[in-house]
Amino acid sequence: KNKRITLFECPNDTASMLDCAKIADLVLLCVDTKFGFEMETFEFLNILQTHGFPKVMGIFTNLDQFNTSKNLQKTKKLLKQRFWTEIYDGAKMFYFSGVINGKYLKNEIKQLTLFVSRVKFRPLVWRNTHPYVLVDRHEDITDPNKVDENPDCDRSITLYGFVRGSNMKPGMKVHLIGVGDFNMTQVSTLPDPCPLPDKEKTLKKKDALLFAPL
Repeated sequence: KNKRITLFECPNDTASMLDCAKIADLVLLCVDTKFGFEMETFEFLNILQTHGFPKVMGIFTNLDQFNTSKNLQKTKKLLKQRFWTEIYDGAKMFYFSGVINGKYLKNEIKQLTLFVSRVKFRPLVWRNTHPYVLVDRHEDITDPNKVDENPDCDRSITLYGFVRGSNMKPGMKVHLIGVGDFNMTQVSTLPDPCPLPDKEKTLKKKDALLFAPL
């Protein structure tokens, strides 16, 4: 009830992996048990290690593709050994047995969400000393007359998102990934798009809010 969760699906390319590694508190690493670990999986784990190594949980899917339980158990054992070698012994793993009508089983999803809601995150030193904003939308507020006169003029951009790490102050230099360094002229607080419920001990389904600006 008092935890906010932002979900991102990481595309299968290095640039996106780098961006996600910089901001992720918890990584849900999905692995097709029929196919096994892919090269991109190991690349992403290496990228995570260089960015403070947040918590990683393995989710192994398509268990219903195995014909015999012996093959299934053998594959699960091999995957677990490899997963623990890459991360640490005892890393949390979830097994999704199959898909019915295009959806995973409700009970398995419930176990996963329950664990995600209870997981505790350790502070990452680099992030606590470097405030950052995960931008969910942006607007160009440059005077239209200036743009008409000179399409290549300097633009004024407003970025919206949640500040993470420490606080941000006006006048600070900010780095936009893949763009460069810029001076920040103003910081303002916006109304909370997903306010927390006040009194209820549990979060009712009708009170569960979803904010999806992307």
